[in-house]
Order: sequence, then C-alpha cells, then structure tokens
Amino acid sequence: MVETYISFVHNHLIPCIAVFTTLIPLFLIWYRRAYIDPSFLFLLEYLIFKLVIDLVMFHYASLRTNNILFYNICVPVRYALLSAMFYHKFEVKKFKKSILYAIVGFTFFSFWDIFRSNPDISDLHNHNMVAYATTLESFLMLFWTLLYFYETINTLKIPNLLTFPFFWVCSGILLYYSSFIFIAPVLHYTEKWKDPLELGFLEKVPYIFETVSLILFSVGIWIFSKRYYAKQ
Repeated sequence: MVETYISFVHNHLIPCIAVFTTLIPLFLIWYRRAYIDPSFLFLLEYLIFKLVIDLVMFHYASLRTNNILFYNICVPVRYALLSAMFYHKFEVKKFKKSILYAIVGFTFFSFWDIFRSNPDISDLHNHNMVAYATTLESFLMLFWTLLYFYETINTLKIPNLLTFPFFWVCSGILLYYSSFIFIAPVLHYTEKWKDPLELGFLEKVPYIFETVSLILFSVGIWIFSKRYYAKQ
C-alpha cells in the first residue's frame, strides 16, 4: 500500500502538495493559539475537515476508485465553515443574517445539484461531480470577501492591513476562488470516470492556487497574537 501511495504522489505531485500543505496552517493555528478568535476557530475546523476529506480522496484515488462522492459532500460543508468566518467578522447585522440564509440555501442547492447530477445516486462507481454548486460557491465566497474588505475600509478600524491576520486569510480565499471560478464550470465534465474532458495543465491550476492560498493562511496565522486579538 505504501508503494501505491508513493507511486500516486509521484504521478500527481501538484494535487498531493495541495493536500499535505494543509498541515502547515493547521500546526500554526495550534502553535499560535489562533483558535481563540472565533473566525480562526472555524478556519481550524475547515482545515481539519479538508485534510480528512483530502486524505480519504487520496486513498481512493491511489486505488483507482471513484472518490467524487466525497468532494460533493465537501462542497456545502466547506462553504458553511468558510463563510462562518465572515459571520464573526462582519459588524452589520444584515450582512450576518445574509450569511446564515446563504448557508441554509446553499446547502439545499448543493444536495439538489448532487441528486440532479447523479440520477442513480447508488451508482458510486460512476458518480459525477456537481454541475453548478462549485461555481455558485465561488461567487458567494468572492462576494463575502469583497464585502468584508468594503466594510473594513469604510470603518477604518485597521490602520495597516498587512499586519492584520484575517487580511491574509481573505487574500488566500480571494486568490483561490478567483482562479477556481474559471475552472469550476467545467469540472462536471472533466472529473468523470467515463470519457472525461481533458484540459491538460489547466486541471492543475486550482491545486496550485490552493497551495498558495494555504501559504497565505499560514502567514496570517503566524502574525496572530493574543495581545493583538485582545485589542480588537
């Protein structure tokens, strides 16, 4: 089994780097005790969930078994955890309520998309990726991130964004979903067990930006301090 894993990593190095880079911000959140901030606590929960799902998908992929079901389940959970970070950062009540409504609505939409994309839901071998949920998730996350920047600039609470930990988290999210939004609409056709659409290097682009976004998360977590948090 170890040889199988090593062979898979060798043949799919870029996606595997995106998986194992998750360990860096995970360790830093624990080391810097950043989880005392509710937003970073949700980030911690997301990173743990991401790592578990990624490892499960890594295992099944190395065995040449369809693992898309795990990705489809991951989509609404990922969105809920990441958008919940903004819920604790927004100060305007209507923004907070909008996030809660969006989480509920997006969860229902995601499960509708899963069943729509897979009329025979019990056929796991030929399970297909959601057609629309990932694209909608990208739009929503970009919207919350830009809205947060807008609120932050208007309130003038932060004198220097570069020393503000959550700014780096937002930058990572903005970078990842800005690249992902162009790839997401075609993933339903590329990530198929039968007759997938080949995009070549473009298929690796989301993994590259995912790795960069995790590094940006790590930068924000590293400059986090309890003293700074107490001032907020």
